[in-house]
Amino acid sequence: MVVRAKVVTVEPFGAIVQFSSGVKALCPLPHMSELDNIVKPPKKFKAGAELLFRVLGCKSKRITVTYKKSLVKSKLEVLASYADAKIGLVTHGWITKIEKHGCFVRFYNGVQGFVSRSELGLEPGIEAESVYHVGQVVKCRIVSVVPTSRKLYVSFTMSSNRVIQADTAKVGTIVSGVVERLTPATVVVSVNGFSKGSILNEQLADHHGQAAQLKNLLKPGHEFNQLLVLDTEGQNLVLSAKHSLINTANDIPSEISQMQAGAVVHGYICNIIEAGCFVRFLGHLTGFSPKDKAVDRPIEKLSDVFCVGQSVRSHVLNVNAESARVKLSLQQSMCSSPDCSFIQGYFLLDQKIAALKYSGPSTSHDWVKYFGIGSLVKGEVGAIEEYGVILNFKDHPDVVGLIEHHQLGGSTVKVGSSVKGLVVDLSDGVVNLSLKPELVGSVSKDGKKKKRHRAAVLDLELREEVNAVVEIVKDSYVVLSVPEYNHAIGFAPLMDYNSQLLPQHHYDNGQCITVVVGSIPSSDPSGRLILLPKGSAQDSNISSSKRAKKKSDYKVGSLVEAEIIDIKPLEVILKFGVNLHGRIHITEVLEEDCSEHPFSKLKIGQKVHARIVAQAEHSAKTGRNLKWELSIKPSLLKADLEESTASEAELNHSINDIIRAYVVKVDAEWVWLTVSRKVMAHLFILDSSVEPSELKEFQQRYSVGQAVKGRIIGVNREKRLLRLKAFDNQCMLENIDDTQKTVSSIAEHTKEGDVIGGRIQRILPGVGGLVIQIGPHLHGRVHYTEIVDLWVPEPLSGIHEGQFVKCKVLAVSRQAEGSVRVDLSLRSRKLDDSTTCAPRFEKINDLCPGTEVKGYVKNVNPKGCFIMLSRMVEARIILSNLSDEYVENPQKDFSVGMLVQGRVLSAEPLSGKVEVSLRKSTGSKSQKLDDVSYSDLHVGDIVDGQVKRVESYGLFVTIKSSELVGLCHVSELSDEPVLDINACYKAGDMVKAKILKIDEDRHRVSLGLKESYFDSDLTDDENGNENDGGRVPMDISRAPQMSGGFNSTLVLPGPEPRASVPPLQVALDEYEGSDQEGDQKAHEIANGSEPNVKKSDRRLKEKARKQREIEISALEERALQKDIPQTPDEFEKLVRTSPNSSFVWIKYMAFLLDLADVEKARSVAERALRTINIREEEEKLNVWVAYFNLENEYGSPREDAVKKIFQRALQYCDPKKVHLALLGMYERTKQNELADELFDRMTKRFKTSCKIWLRRIQFSLTQGKDVEYIKSVVNRALLSLPQNKRIKFLTQTAILEFKCGVAEEGRSRFELILREYPKRTDIWSVYLDQEIRLGDTEIIRALFDRVTCLSLPPRKMKFLFKKYLRYEKAQGDEERIKHVKQKAMEFVEICRA
Repeated sequence: MVVRAKVVTVEPFGAIVQFSSGVKALCPLPHMSELDNIVKPPKKFKAGAELLFRVLGCKSKRITVTYKKSLVKSKLEVLASYADAKIGLVTHGWITKIEKHGCFVRFYNGVQGFVSRSELGLEPGIEAESVYHVGQVVKCRIVSVVPTSRKLYVSFTMSSNRVIQADTAKVGTIVSGVVERLTPATVVVSVNGFSKGSILNEQLADHHGQAAQLKNLLKPGHEFNQLLVLDTEGQNLVLSAKHSLINTANDIPSEISQMQAGAVVHGYICNIIEAGCFVRFLGHLTGFSPKDKAVDRPIEKLSDVFCVGQSVRSHVLNVNAESARVKLSLQQSMCSSPDCSFIQGYFLLDQKIAALKYSGPSTSHDWVKYFGIGSLVKGEVGAIEEYGVILNFKDHPDVVGLIEHHQLGGSTVKVGSSVKGLVVDLSDGVVNLSLKPELVGSVSKDGKKKKRHRAAVLDLELREEVNAVVEIVKDSYVVLSVPEYNHAIGFAPLMDYNSQLLPQHHYDNGQCITVVVGSIPSSDPSGRLILLPKGSAQDSNISSSKRAKKKSDYKVGSLVEAEIIDIKPLEVILKFGVNLHGRIHITEVLEEDCSEHPFSKLKIGQKVHARIVAQAEHSAKTGRNLKWELSIKPSLLKADLEESTASEAELNHSINDIIRAYVVKVDAEWVWLTVSRKVMAHLFILDSSVEPSELKEFQQRYSVGQAVKGRIIGVNREKRLLRLKAFDNQCMLENIDDTQKTVSSIAEHTKEGDVIGGRIQRILPGVGGLVIQIGPHLHGRVHYTEIVDLWVPEPLSGIHEGQFVKCKVLAVSRQAEGSVRVDLSLRSRKLDDSTTCAPRFEKINDLCPGTEVKGYVKNVNPKGCFIMLSRMVEARIILSNLSDEYVENPQKDFSVGMLVQGRVLSAEPLSGKVEVSLRKSTGSKSQKLDDVSYSDLHVGDIVDGQVKRVESYGLFVTIKSSELVGLCHVSELSDEPVLDINACYKAGDMVKAKILKIDEDRHRVSLGLKESYFDSDLTDDENGNENDGGRVPMDISRAPQMSGGFNSTLVLPGPEPRASVPPLQVALDEYEGSDQEGDQKAHEIANGSEPNVKKSDRRLKEKARKQREIEISALEERALQKDIPQTPDEFEKLVRTSPNSSFVWIKYMAFLLDLADVEKARSVAERALRTINIREEEEKLNVWVAYFNLENEYGSPREDAVKKIFQRALQYCDPKKVHLALLGMYERTKQNELADELFDRMTKRFKTSCKIWLRRIQFSLTQGKDVEYIKSVVNRALLSLPQNKRIKFLTQTAILEFKCGVAEEGRSRFELILREYPKRTDIWSVYLDQEIRLGDTEIIRALFDRVTCLSLPPRKMKFLFKKYLRYEKAQGDEERIKHVKQKAMEFVEICRA
């Protein structure tokens, strides 16, 4: 209905209008005007304007209206449902989409109809886009409607009565037409003087190249004598000028009832999709050819071998009349042309194109007759180019002659000289000539062919086989000469209807080929001799009755006398009888025990006696039809008929037989050989030699026809294919150990002790060793200690993937899952069985205490490392035995793969444990410390120590002059809260501590570093009584001797820092703890209160739980290090005893990766995720992180594999922890782009998390981002974070600026914070710590002077003065110390006053 509404708002997408009832509606932008492509709302649409609209529809409580005048003022009936649609109804609609085959029209309330192209009312050759546009209002007439299926067909033509002429052309008839006009896509013609028709560009010619040439030459008035009516579109005819369709018009079906399975019919491609091709016949009859039935060989895209409009021959596979579906095949093997129609049509159209091109008044009309094929013409040399000699003709200046260099026949020509040549081809105004004596001599002096040749041509019969010589190779055909018939000139096609875009067969100039006569000049419309290559012609109906009688005299087993006419690398070509040909395979010349080359005594022209052993199969690939297979083996020549044919049936070869074969083809990795006429063999590159130099020159060592002697290592009787190994001393039958042959069918020819050739497939990371390919599907493993002879620091130096190597098989075994494991060695001395090779201890029994050994570090942890002495023996080195000096960070000092030398401390063959020491001194560290015990320590003692390790929960401190380690919890570090422990302490710092608690049973010492433990008040410091009330720091080295060993004093280690975690080990310290704890601390700091000493019960329970987890993890690691599983079975036992331990599962995965079994490692990860209890969230998370690292290292593609695991982990674990774990992996592996993308997602999802924003700022600083970028991130974070987290965030950001960025930015940030909160001593303390770390004395003292001038409570001022005094004692002199004390005294005096 039509309503009046007021415009409320105007948006880029349309206008919101409101009716008088208050209901709102939308007027879309396209409906705001009649114009096309509206970019912005018209000026009429202003807020408050009242306009007249028509309601288009209502859907989902949304009302849509239109302001198009044609619709608003329409008086026609409204169509608002499919039920209201009646045939003949005329109504208004608007176009929504324009396609090549028609338009889609929309009506009211979502009703949509379709207008076919024939109902658009267009003139022939006019495209719909040029007349109509999307959004246009049109008047439509309902043609048909199916309400149940919501299908509606309409027409733009208002009259249903059409004028039908009595003689209107029907589909499938042949008509003539005159060109009226040309459009870019069609040629519009007038048919019979009153009908109009259109010829699409692709329907002008069968050959897609000729269609474009003809279109460029057509002009209005040109007459087509024959056109085929393909279809009708209203009064317009769809026509085709294709020679193939016109000639077979009577056979092309127009209805599905005319289709018969097995028939081959002509058609054209009307559409190509990924699944196949649609082939159109007459009318709308269409068939479909699936992709696998379109071509003979697999292809990626059908559009590469077919094009829309291409003429094709289609083989009908299946006809389903009920569903009106026709299944076709376009394979060339089933649809090849049996005649010459394609090339005949090509030459006929070529003549028409030439006539149109040279039809001007200045062009003589007799030039075609003058330059007839096979005639002698005389011309003058105009130029000599790279591609040939250019000739000019005096009487025909528009014609150009060309003599290609290979057609000179040895003649020497010069520019300006006159030559006479034979016309061999005439195409597109270019005359190809030949000066070959045999061609020129075939014509008499008067320019006519000799009489004997004419008589010979008359003897030619259709389908007769002849030998021809390639003279010229064109794009679409080949020019041939037939020597047997006085060098008659013929033409052979290079393509067919279905193969126009397929790769064509390659011919060389001068090549001899066998062809079949397809058409002789007297019967061919183009007047040419058409020859068909033997591969494309049907080899039936050979019509020489005389030859057929003579050929029937020979059969398999007959003895013949033949003459050698050609010797090729693998066969000898012979002729015998009357024009009969045969071949002798290279294996059919000598007996198997002969060592000389089979063809060494044969010569061309030699006559030999041979026996026919088989009738050769026709080969379409080679283009030959060698009728008979012959043999000249002495044994066959003497044998009877039955004996000579009995050996053809079976394959008698078996494994380990020694045979001789001949090279047929050499690929990149395989040599293909022939053993007999029907048995082939192949030799893999790594089976051809054991010497790397020979393997590198694999393809150069073999040539076609070369004899190769080898041992059979595989037999495929179905394919009649053998696999060989090059014959050498190791291939002798007596050296084969039968007990080794049952290991695997793949590796049955590989046994322990063999020296074989290999190729490095992969260099495993770390000390994983090498993966060596030793067969097509067989790989071996080279241990890290078996790469070189000597103990060198870098055994992988000079090794690269793809390198050929010579290796020795050390062991062949079957794994539990059925796969075969082959252990190899590359040590050259071991290959020669040399006894002077550098020792490798293969058994623990060979080791005794004191033995000097060398090895490579396999892995390192805070408690020591493991080294590899050989592929069978590993040893452990505990931390105390790594060096005579103190080792602060084993991961830093002993990298994986490092070569070390030491001596054996103990070797236990039963348990397989070996202990090694790298210390040079004879006494162990534990022996020196036997006199140290916890009894020497007392609660309250003040001791000096050195920070051993810094963790998030506290410091591990080594007590001076001992190896006892104590823990100072983070709450005991200072009287004020410590925001960043890493900013205050680092490993190696000397500290003074007070012993708070000693637990001798658990071997633990608790320490405190608070200043209040050492000084009772500030005045004590001023009076110099700093040590009163406490104990003097003691030197434990002077304590009396007590019992107890070194191992009893070790404190359990905390989690390793992330930088030192190997790929599969998991460090979750980076996301332990929650933002809630940080929020609580920030809240306490914001209120100016210190942390409460007595924490809540919940916090205590959480702390105890985490501490217990650390203890359990350390105990599991210690137990695992004591008894390391060596086999999958041992790991299976371990995971059954500890099913919820992620530590054990991850060690199992790492063990499998050391074996290069990635898939098994993945399956173990999946098992772990299914097995671990759902309540053990942290354990599951550890496995997920290990899974991340596994896919990051071995996934393919890596990025997608990690993302899949990441998405799965999000469903089971805390999303924030999972995101942080993935981020840690990206940062560790330097995948910065992926880390950036992940940060973008994290800051959107966890925008209230202070930790996430701080990690992003830290990452940006380490990447060197500019200051403006950092500021933008900080501003975004402040907008997202809640108020109670902002102070903590700004403080930590300033600390990061000091550490990773520009210190000046950090100062500015601290100054801004302190401007708002000048009495926050904790922030002042952190600010001072950062400046002290940088070491600028002037800035530090100025900052101290500022803070000590503040008006703060005495307790806070005391803390600041003590901090100032400590700094001056460390960096200043006596004068500065007095200055600080003086300022403190002044503050005390002010407070007392």
